[in-house]
Amino acid sequence: IGSFFKQLDDTIALHQRKLAKLKELKQGYLQKMFPQNGSKFPQLRFSGFADAWEQRKLTEIVNRVNKSSNSDVLPKVEFEDIVSGEGRLNKDISSKLDSRKGTLFESENILYGKLRPYLKNWLFPDFEGVALGDFWVFEATDVSVPSFDYYLIQSDDYQKVANDTSGTKMPRSDWKNVSSTDFAIPSKDEQKQIGAFFKQLDDTITLHQRKLEKLQELKK
Repeated sequence: IGSFFKQLDDTIALHQRKLAKLKELKQGYLQKMFPQNGSKFPQLRFSGFADAWEQRKLTEIVNRVNKSSNSDVLPKVEFEDIVSGEGRLNKDISSKLDSRKGTLFESENILYGKLRPYLKNWLFPDFEGVALGDFWVFEATDVSVPSFDYYLIQSDDYQKVANDTSGTKMPRSDWKNVSSTDFAIPSKDEQKQIGAFFKQLDDTITLHQRKLEKLQELKK
């Protein structure tokens, strides 16, 4: 029994290390694949792309969606449903239906938690629903690709501005500040590749996370 559980613990520890490495890898890529500090060139990019990235105000890259809804047939998303920093739901919310009022979002809109932005509550849903609480809902404009925008808000440049907050106990990102900031974006083709690359990385992280959770349940 002792050696059986020891083996199980070792396997769990191995998966935890793998997961931590993957998360570190993603952070490293976010720093290298998005230009830093006003530069027009990232450190790392896909072959075939050499043009300078263009500086654009956030309001040129995304539109902020403000349609409110209290639909009782659409699932509701709250901060507590999102795994911080991982952009995935921690439970099935398909039956979380009530008539509370929030911001309507569509598939491939981006949810960004503006309250305590350091909590990193973001989501890139593939369904329609209603965001409850302090979320900004973004949709891509014609100069950008939704999947790219989703990773742009996770990049250091966006995070710096979003965390320059107002209010002390309940700090919130300042829309005036964030919306008027310039961010660098590449051509749509390059955006698509960056979006697909990070999506694959996120899927791998989620897969490892699920494996780890299954092993921990198995041990119990």
